[in-house]
Formats: sequence, structure tokens, C-alpha cells
Amino acid sequence: MTVESGYGNRQRNTTYGHPLKPVYGPDDVTQVDYARDLGSPGQYPYTRGVRPFGYREREWTRRQVVGLGTAEETNQRLRYLFEQGQTGFSVCGMGYAPYESSDSRSEGVLGRGGVWIDTVRDIETLFEGIDVAKVTINQIGASLPVFAMILAEADRRGVAYANLHGTIQNVVMPGGEGEQLRGNHCIDIIEFCTRHMPHWNHTSISARNLRDQGLSSVQEVAFGIYQGLFTLRAALARGFEVDAVAPRITFFFSAENELLEEVAKYRAARRLWSRLMSERFGSRDERSQLLRFHVQTSALSLTLQQPLNNIIRATIHALAAVMGGAQSLSVNSFDEVIAIPAPAAAMLSLRTQQIIAGETDVAAIADPLGGSYCIEALTNEIEAETRLLLERLENMPELKAWQFMADEADEAGYRRQHAVDAGERTMVGVNRYRITDEEEQELGPQPREGSSYSPAWRQKQIARLERAKRERDPQRVEAAKKLLVEAYGARVNIVPPMVEAVKACLSIGEIASLLAGVAGWEELKRRHGLYLQLY
Repeated sequence: MTVESGYGNRQRNTTYGHPLKPVYGPDDVTQVDYARDLGSPGQYPYTRGVRPFGYREREWTRRQVVGLGTAEETNQRLRYLFEQGQTGFSVCGMGYAPYESSDSRSEGVLGRGGVWIDTVRDIETLFEGIDVAKVTINQIGASLPVFAMILAEADRRGVAYANLHGTIQNVVMPGGEGEQLRGNHCIDIIEFCTRHMPHWNHTSISARNLRDQGLSSVQEVAFGIYQGLFTLRAALARGFEVDAVAPRITFFFSAENELLEEVAKYRAARRLWSRLMSERFGSRDERSQLLRFHVQTSALSLTLQQPLNNIIRATIHALAAVMGGAQSLSVNSFDEVIAIPAPAAAMLSLRTQQIIAGETDVAAIADPLGGSYCIEALTNEIEAETRLLLERLENMPELKAWQFMADEADEAGYRRQHAVDAGERTMVGVNRYRITDEEEQELGPQPREGSSYSPAWRQKQIARLERAKRERDPQRVEAAKKLLVEAYGARVNIVPPMVEAVKACLSIGEIASLLAGVAGWEELKRRHGLYLQLY
């Protein structure tokens, strides 16, 4: 193995292109006014955190994203992690496809990196042994039928909607009819939650997905806040007041390798959102001004080469999230780049959070890096650069702005990979500190396989679907279909009839085909924004 030199005098830049100084001092923060720009934790503009005593007041929710095979396998993994100290429910792949498991398009896909949901019977199995009133539920994706299934499961157990705590990754996107009009199911979800689910976050802006394509920290925050403002305005156009909607808008960010920049990013995002809510929208409820966010550690930074190195990377990402004041956190397993995480890898990711919480002092102090010349300078830079990019987005036509964000993500991914290929961006084990296969074997067994995929999962899921259809009440099915079609045509809030549809055991594939039959797929897509949000 050839040992390569370190960074030396090589220039280092932030992800948004500003040079990092080797030393920061008082001259870098001369414009910072403590009361105006920082404040104590729990005080406007919330730069230092949303609670006065940080995690001593309330720990972050510990999640590990789970999703493999059928609902049965995923439930077993979830219950194991809850026994080990996980505190939040987060499942990947909950009903993303607008077709059934028996469809030929599901072959080779079902069970790979996510649990397949056909009907409410799968949700019942998924939540078996889990108290829906005591855990916070993170619904990954904005599937309206899956959201309705969660409500149906609460009804089955006699749990009031007002007692459900959770989040749905919902965001309003521009559609041909205008986001302020009836017929946009994303706003229907916001409206329903605002009226009936005071502890459910109706909006989670997933800026993390774009960041994982290679965006800078500034782009991640600017794009996320733009989408948050767009969603808020759409809800206001329905007749709601800002303080009725804004408190339940949350954000989903990434955590990357640049630890100091990441901590500053979270602080800058909190301050900017707080100021926008107060100065631009005139919010009076301090809850509207609190930017609350979940962090999932970066997947883009994980490497197939020397996969155990990913443990260190994910730990650094988790530290950044905690020191930046995240309300919820999931740590990627080191083997996720290989396959579905093995049980031991998933538990190690959970233990990473528990060690940070219980064996270090970073969680004992609110905003532990606050006051650092470097952190405050980077926080100022990120907020200033974010404002410039946000202003640029808001001056574009809506459709152009959303296309711009997508194009920037594609371009960022290319630039990042080019930098890795050229050796300008270090990836240990990939373009530096590489070892041969023989050297790797000398180190001992290396993990190369996660949980294995089983083709039998699809057959089991198809059998579950067929049984659910055999056992359901045909009259109730037809009545639910009629109710859903009528509601869709009248453009009333679609959530209540959707709940009745899933209770009648209609599958997601049947629901998608039914509504497409009313208006056609193109109209269905238009009503749901730039992509089909139904499934």
C-alpha cells in the first residue's frame, strides 16, 4: 500500500465554493450581533436551537430506515430495533408503485430496498406489536393511500387522529391547474392534518434527496426553503392563516463529510426560516418560526471499497446533525451501498446514535460550537448565499424554478464525480489510500453482503393480495369506489373517501387505475404536480 501525503497547503473550499481559511478570528465575525443574529437557544431567531436546553429537554428521535421484503419481514426488523432502543418508526418503500405486486412490473423489484404495500392488510401486519399512539411515524414519500391506511389502522385500534404523532414527506409542487385550486391532493393532506391531526407534521420538505445527488450545502438549504415557502403559500391560498399551517412544516436534510460546514448549515437554515416567517409572513406564533428537521446521513459519501470506512463517515455525519440541533436522526448502515442492511449493521447504526447521546458531551450542551469564529463566519456565509439563491428562484416562473433545481442537481452530481475521478475530492479507499485485493484479504473477512434478496417475497406478497381480495366485502368495495370517484370528480378533500376506500381493502393499484379512469393519467399527474403523488 502506498501512503499518500495529507492535505498540506492545498487550498480547501466549502461545498458552495468559498475558500476555507486556515485560521478564523474576531475580524471574521465583526458584523455578528448576539441578540439580533444568535440569541440564546430557544429564542428568536433560533440560530442556536429550538429549545432552551437542547437535548437535555428532549432527545432527538432515533430512527433507522427499514424496508425489506413483505410487511412481515419489515415488522420483525422494526420490532427488533425498538427492543434495542429505537424511538421512531420509519419505513422505506411504503406503496410507491401504482400497480399491484401481481403485476409483471413488480418482478425483480418487490422487496429490494423497501417493503411492498398493496392493501391495508399489509399496514396491519407492518404495525403488529407496535403502539401507533406511542411512536412517531415517519411516512417516507407522499403516498396518499398509504397515509389513508395509517389512519385506517388508527381507527381499527380506536386511536384518535389527534393522538397520532408523525410526519409525511409531503410537498406541494406546481401543476397545470395552479397549486391553489381544489384537486391537489398534497394540499388536501395539509388541510386534513391542520383540521384533525395537531401533532402530525403534514409537510416534510425532502431537500436531502437532491443533496444526495451532489448539491452544495447552500443549494440544499435554498431549494428546501423555496419548496417550503411554495407549499406554505399553496396552503394559505386555501384560506388558512400562516400560524395554522407553518408550525407543522418540517424539513428533511442530509449530513455530509464537511462537519463544520454542516453544523453551520443547520444553524443558517434555522435563522433564515425564522426571519422569513416573522418578517415576510408576519407569524405571531413562535412555533411557526421554528425550523425543525430530520437528518439522514449521506448515502452519496458511502463507498463500496473498504466498506467499514463507512462507519466512520456515518458517525461524523451523525455528530454534525446532533451538534447542529436535529430533532430526528437516522444513520445509514455501512453496508447500504452493498445491499439491504444486515441486522448487525442496522443495530450498529442505532448504537452510533446511542453512543453519541450517552457517552459523549456533545448532546449535553445546546449549540456546543456556537461562538466559534469559524462556525459563526460559516453560518453568516451560508445564510447570505442562500438568500441570494432563494431570491433568484423566486424571480423565476414556478415551473422554471422547479426545473432549475432538478437541473442543478444533475449538474452537481456530474461535477462531484468529476472531482473524485480527477483526485480533486478525496474519497478514502477510492482515489486515495487504496489497497489491493491481497492486502484486503490479509486484514481479515470484509463485509460484502447485506441481507439477501429473496424471490419468494413476491410470491408471498401476491398470495397476501389475493387473500385480501377474496375476503373483502364486494358491496363495500363498490360503495367505496363510487364514493372515491364522486369525491375526486367534485374535487372535495380526498382524504376521507380515501380512508373509506382502503378500509374496503382496495389496493393501491386499484385506486390508481380507478382515479386515472376518471380523468386519465395525464390529468391525474397534473393534479398531483410534476409527478404522480398518488402512489
